[in-house]
Amino acid sequence: MDSDNQGKSHLEYSDIRTLKAVNRFKKAIQESFVSEKVDINHLFLPFLKEKSINENLYFLFLLFAFNNDLFNYLNENIFFPVYYSGRRIIKKEEVEVCLKDLQKTNETLASWSESTITTTASKYLTLLKKFGLLSGAQKKEIVYKNLSSEEFLVFVYFLSITEENSNKIHSEWIKYSFYENEFFLQKVLEKQLIRYVEVQYNGDNLKIKPMINYDKLYETLKSS
Repeated sequence: MDSDNQGKSHLEYSDIRTLKAVNRFKKAIQESFVSEKVDINHLFLPFLKEKSINENLYFLFLLFAFNNDLFNYLNENIFFPVYYSGRRIIKKEEVEVCLKDLQKTNETLASWSESTITTTASKYLTLLKKFGLLSGAQKKEIVYKNLSSEEFLVFVYFLSITEENSNKIHSEWIKYSFYENEFFLQKVLEKQLIRYVEVQYNGDNLKIKPMINYDKLYETLKSS
């Protein structure tokens, strides 16, 4: 085989390898950040298209939690219990123990090796750091989150989609607002949301109705 053919063969092989890698990467992104719920995509897509990654970290965190059951499970059992307890540090060993407990009842995790569990625990903490919720190299320390008015409003719209029960007050998703239920309720009843959300609360039942189409929220906020 002459040198031209060798070069061409290598290039074609490299292109195939690259294409497969790109397709795997696209599939991973779609599975992680593109939802089967159309309204979720309509809500977040304008923000993701128009704002920088750093401005979208909270929204990416919500999307990843909604689309990835394991990430949501670890948030529910590791991140948020630590966050709301007032502790500062999350240890990788805590995540490993949580995964091993889940492994006992989850068929998918049943075949995971010790090294896979260790790697997954480490990757989980790395993800939280990339979402801006942990800091530090060796010790992973909680970064306490204060949502902006825009982020909170988007969360309320997110909650209206994700919580299928018409009464939102006991939704498991409320913790993702970084408010405990009592403070979330105070926040959602503030008058500044009236333009965007119709809220009904009778003491034990909270109903939320968005006043703007999900795909128009970004445009409305930008023009206000």
